[in-house]
Amino acid sequence: MAKLIGRVRSSNFGENLFITKAQEFLDDHYIIYWNRQIFGREFDVCILMPGKGILVVELKGWREENILRIENSDTIIIKTDEGEIPATPQKQARGYRFAIERHIRQNIGKYPLVFQMVCLPQVSKSFYHQKRLDVVLDEPFTILKEDLEDTNSFYKKIDQALSEANHWKRTPFDSKTMLEVRHIFECDIEPDENDAISDEQNSTDYHNEHDYSRFYFLGSGSSLDSVLDEMISQYIQGCKLYGVVATSQQLTQVAMALDAALTDKGLVRNRDSIELDFDRSTPHNPEVSENMTSFMAFHCSLSVLAENISDLPQYICIHNGKFSSQEKAWLENLSKHSQFNSEQYFVEHADPEKNVVIRAGAGTGKTYTMVSRIGFICYTQSPNLQNMADRIVMITFTNEAADQMKEKLKSYFENCYLLTSQVDYLTMISHIDHMQISTIHSYAKKVIAQLGTEFGYGIDVSITSSEFHRRRKISDLLDSYIEQKKKECGLGYAEQLGMPIYAIRESILDFIGKLHNKSADIASIAPQNFGSILLDDSRHELHQLLADIIPAVEIEYANELLDNNQIHLSSMMSLLNRFICNPESKSRICELKKEKNVRQFMFVDEFQDTDDTQIEILMTLANFLDYKLFVVGDIKQCIYRFRGAKEKAFDQLHIDDHPDEWLQFSLQRNYRTDTALLDLYHRSFEAWGNRDDELLSYKSTDRLLGTRHYNSYLVGKEDKFYKRLPIQSEELRIPALANEIRRIQRRIEYEIQQGMKLSEKEKSIAILVRENWQADLVRSECARLGISVQTSTGGDLYMSQPALDMMTLVNALVHFDEADYLYNLVTSNFFNIDIPKSNLYEIRMKFRSEGWCTQENEREQATYIIHLMNLSLANTNSKENTWEYIIHSLRTKPILQAVREIYSTLEPWKNYSTEPEKQHYYQLNVDLLFEQLINACNIDRLTINTLQEHLYNCIVSKVSVDSRTAPSDKNDVPIQCITVHKSKGLEFGHVILPYCSASISHIKKSQLHVSATKKDGQLQIGYSLNMGEFQAPIQNDYYDITMEKAEKSREETRILYVAMTRAIRSFSWIELQGKNTLSWQTLIGMEA
Repeated sequence: MAKLIGRVRSSNFGENLFITKAQEFLDDHYIIYWNRQIFGREFDVCILMPGKGILVVELKGWREENILRIENSDTIIIKTDEGEIPATPQKQARGYRFAIERHIRQNIGKYPLVFQMVCLPQVSKSFYHQKRLDVVLDEPFTILKEDLEDTNSFYKKIDQALSEANHWKRTPFDSKTMLEVRHIFECDIEPDENDAISDEQNSTDYHNEHDYSRFYFLGSGSSLDSVLDEMISQYIQGCKLYGVVATSQQLTQVAMALDAALTDKGLVRNRDSIELDFDRSTPHNPEVSENMTSFMAFHCSLSVLAENISDLPQYICIHNGKFSSQEKAWLENLSKHSQFNSEQYFVEHADPEKNVVIRAGAGTGKTYTMVSRIGFICYTQSPNLQNMADRIVMITFTNEAADQMKEKLKSYFENCYLLTSQVDYLTMISHIDHMQISTIHSYAKKVIAQLGTEFGYGIDVSITSSEFHRRRKISDLLDSYIEQKKKECGLGYAEQLGMPIYAIRESILDFIGKLHNKSADIASIAPQNFGSILLDDSRHELHQLLADIIPAVEIEYANELLDNNQIHLSSMMSLLNRFICNPESKSRICELKKEKNVRQFMFVDEFQDTDDTQIEILMTLANFLDYKLFVVGDIKQCIYRFRGAKEKAFDQLHIDDHPDEWLQFSLQRNYRTDTALLDLYHRSFEAWGNRDDELLSYKSTDRLLGTRHYNSYLVGKEDKFYKRLPIQSEELRIPALANEIRRIQRRIEYEIQQGMKLSEKEKSIAILVRENWQADLVRSECARLGISVQTSTGGDLYMSQPALDMMTLVNALVHFDEADYLYNLVTSNFFNIDIPKSNLYEIRMKFRSEGWCTQENEREQATYIIHLMNLSLANTNSKENTWEYIIHSLRTKPILQAVREIYSTLEPWKNYSTEPEKQHYYQLNVDLLFEQLINACNIDRLTINTLQEHLYNCIVSKVSVDSRTAPSDKNDVPIQCITVHKSKGLEFGHVILPYCSASISHIKKSQLHVSATKKDGQLQIGYSLNMGEFQAPIQNDYYDITMEKAEKSREETRILYVAMTRAIRSFSWIELQGKNTLSWQTLIGMEA
């Protein structure tokens, strides 16, 4: 019998009936609270259901004859002694539910499942349907007379409600949480950390049945018979196998045994994945061969020892990465003489109680290592995988990287499920999309939404990236400033500035953008942060204007955004930094941790590309929320200096101050590039590092060690895969590029003819450039030579046809009866109706005989166009659609839903092109536009007019968002031309650098250059601003041109390093002869 806490008897027969039945049906693990107050409101019944959640019941002892009718589809009218009264029990129950959720969150910081039900113990199911109570009270959440007849009926109704409520994604209501909740409501209950055994410890004993991993070494004298069964048993249960064996025969025996075990389970190995194969007809891929030297599969990495090693025992077995110093030495030695990677093994099994930093070279498998590390943490920290999804945060540099990581994790846990049949892995897969795996800006938005109420922001804060309103604010403040200065200094003030006002306006916008790229908090800076103009420069007025206007613009614009509950994407990091640096914020940040006594983990990818402010934010949050950091990066690939990234990013971790809290590793073994190519690269990389100016931070521990031998058949023919292409003049650059592309294409065809199995990546050709104009030029010039080159110069979404068409549609929806806008719509891709303008002219002339009747003329033209549109709409699947119906739907449906329905009805992509690829491109970018609108706009307050304004601003200000491209035909050998920055994280079979002759220290005079450094806690903003063709740039004393050139040279060297390490099989570059400046072509030719 359930334990009842509260009053024992009530005058209400219905209440007494429910309480009696609930006590009878529920066992003594359940707790029933009766009539308790929370925040001044008294609920009827609250039931604590261990392992499930908290049920709030609103009891109504109404008799059937007193239930009169339903009004307004949400209110029940009841007859009482005082007359008719309205009742809304479902709303009451929801109110109690929210009050209990709030009470629990404030007291223990957890979000267990709380769901509500209404009980009508004297109302039958037939009466419930007859009176249409189902309109007001959802049946799954309503307990009726029949549900109280017996135990089965009662539990069936409760389970029905639970099945609906479980979709709400709450934290588990384990025994520890239940004890904490009881402590809130009962004075004689004290939660005991030692005695409260949580469900996550009880429910997953299967983890103890197998190790997370085992490493085996089997010498030539050891027998497999004694360990093979154990290896297979552990593997099938989910244990990860690492191993080195002495002979190929041993490796073959183990591999065949593993394949046989998979086949018995109806599974087949497909490279690093596992797939279902119940009919056992699919061969394992790759197939086991007698003389193989390695065997790689999911959760399995075995290889043959290349040569005998003395002082090794015949048998080694290491469990879960726990090894002695002697065993560590053996592992390192085995790694040198086999394909076993001790670096990755040590990282994966590092102490979870330590922060970890990894310096991972290009192509060294950092994604694989991070996924493996997450698998290890899930095993060691908590068997309850659902909980682990809430304890891991991962910061990536791009959205694409975040999506890729989610897919890798899903694939990993899917393979775990297929291998072990443990349903917890399926649960983990369902939680991955809800894991905090995102860019730092997405993570910042989430934190701001949770903390922002303290600073005036709502929880539904939206992000904008449009510069339209900022540009307008600059214009307003600049005009006011200049008018005031004219009054103070005379009418000649504007001439003293030395620049046209429009140019100053654009420079201020550019200046603000560059400061935001460095995460500078512009709203908090003062004119003195801009220093002074150089002594020999007389343009003090312009310098003072910049120092005064830039902070003022940002302060006013930030206040305007705050009023609209918006944050600009560019200022997000500085805003968050201001929040967390506020001493009053610490307690609020600590409240974000849901489970107070558990370890949490923060993974940071591409750490070298984070700026100082971002690092400070991550370190502070990790400290407050008790995260253990797992930081991965490569300083040699730091190529985002214009966004504030610095070579010394790892120094900001202050590892030397707390060496006992950190473990440091490096990854050198490269799984991408051909070994011979890496050896050639090493000569150049070492030379760059050995220069006096140390163009590249490169030491012996940075050398990439090859594992691939794609060019082994080209021994002695280095120019076939490492090719210098000399030209005598600029005119020969594109022809030389075209010849190299054709040469590589012939090589690919030859290798395929020779039976080589090349992956799509191995067949790809990438032309890497520094700037977008170079990519556009390569594409157009190669097209003239008959070579199709794809480009992706980026930021083109709001200049694409899908965006322009959407603007046309929205304009027509706003001006729904104006001929001009309707004509643009009807001739667009939505209708594609060819209306001769002569028809509209005839309508106009019809009214001219009686004089100019512009309004009547306009109305008649609009009516004519609407008639044509309705004829077209009548031929669609939605027969009820008319233009009038569409306009009406804007008032009855959410705006984006109404607009989306127009797309579904008219399918504009079919008019855009007859080619399936182009139609797919159009659809992809329509979807992307809706995603952008959902993220940027407040959906609850969105109207067709605000939608029009937002779209207009994005198009006019050319908001930079990359459009999506449809996948290319896999039968074609793709040729891409992209910037090196866009190639980051990608890999290509063959890489060509066509532009290598520019000086790496050259600073463009046509640009604004901004630096932001801190000295003695004071921000110093340096700048150099081009004043036009005939004037010297204006420069302040904080800008160091010598330092800028040195930094530029080092950055260009790192960009070249990234470009070269994208290659898998070959690398080529064009060298313009006669150039003596320090350039890419000079660097490539250097040897240590």
